[in-house]
Amino acid sequence: MQLSYQKAKPHLLEAQLGTRVLAFCLDALFLLSIIGLIEFFTISSNEEAFLFKSERLLHLLMGWLYFAGTESATWQGSIGKHLVGLRVVGHSGERISFRCASLRYLIKPISIFVLIMQALTGTRVSSHSRLFHDRICKTRVLS
Repeated sequence: MQLSYQKAKPHLLEAQLGTRVLAFCLDALFLLSIIGLIEFFTISSNEEAFLFKSERLLHLLMGWLYFAGTESATWQGSIGKHLVGLRVVGHSGERISFRCASLRYLIKPISIFVLIMQALTGTRVSSHSRLFHDRICKTRVLS
């Protein structure tokens, strides 16, 4: 008789909204630190402009590559998500593609806007609900 052993996968739950916000804040801190270092050591194209510099397009590109690259990589999440123990998975639990992660990044501002509007109007936000960009891309964030 031959016995085989398979390690059971732990039951993963949808991540809570507070944990996701913490992970996003850690990622923002990381990205802003990198951008600050870049700004400190480079010469700006227009020192008088504050918000509308041509370098802002490079910052958006860097954010897109960071989020889309890390969420579609082996870690299945950005550095902030990894630090708080979250993973981004597809509908059936698989790793998401770079295209899906890119779409998720582009739609994320709409989810943030909806969350802010719900907070301002006093609408109850479920702590385990999937956000707009997760529903569109058919992804889940698991803890």
